[in-house]
Amino acid sequence: MERRLSKKDLMKLYGVDRVTIEDWRTNRGLNMIEVSSHSKYITEEELLKWESSLKECSSV
Repeated sequence: MERRLSKKDLMKLYGVDRVTIEDWRTNRGLNMIEVSSHSKYITEEELLKWESSLKECSSV
């Protein structure tokens, strides 16, 4: 089974708060799967794709 990362996991990983995660979802294309209004996650594979897309945008 593929590793899933919650908002809390992302907050710890990147050292940011919930507002930043929501900003990334709204404005930077971070696609999280919404299980309920309080439960969202992203797979490790999708997170790596998202990071890669940000790097490509910043190098152009």
